[in-house]
Amino acid sequence: MRCREAVPRLASVWGLALTLGASAQAVEEQALLTRVQDIAMKLGSCWRPPHSDDQVTVRISFTREGEIIGKPKIAFVRSSGALVDDASLADSMMAAIRDCTPLHFSARLGSAIAGRVLAIRFIGPRQATIIDQP
Repeated sequence: MRCREAVPRLASVWGLALTLGASAQAVEEQALLTRVQDIAMKLGSCWRPPHSDDQVTVRISFTREGEIIGKPKIAFVRSSGALVDDASLADSMMAAIRDCTPLHFSARLGSAIAGRVLAIRFIGPRQATIIDQP
């Protein structure tokens, strides 16, 4: 009887291990950024501007592991709404950066951009371009 009880338990443990391993691998593969432009696209996917043509340019630096170095600087803001919207637009970009980081870089990308200042221009939620890059 003990052998019969052990087989389902082992199968259950094995299945759990496979599931956890596959989940961790899928998350790692999905989140791994390999190109400089991927950084802009990833941060842009987290930003929710009030208007589709709002613009923000941010200057930001990362460690090779994807952590932010210092505090990102908003270099330019233009809301298609009223001028008073500019401050809330800058705040929305800072919130997106906070919520979306740390990023997960490939070893090659992390080495290439570590410590360098990137200027990224965002226009609405779908367009993001690196202005200055290594």
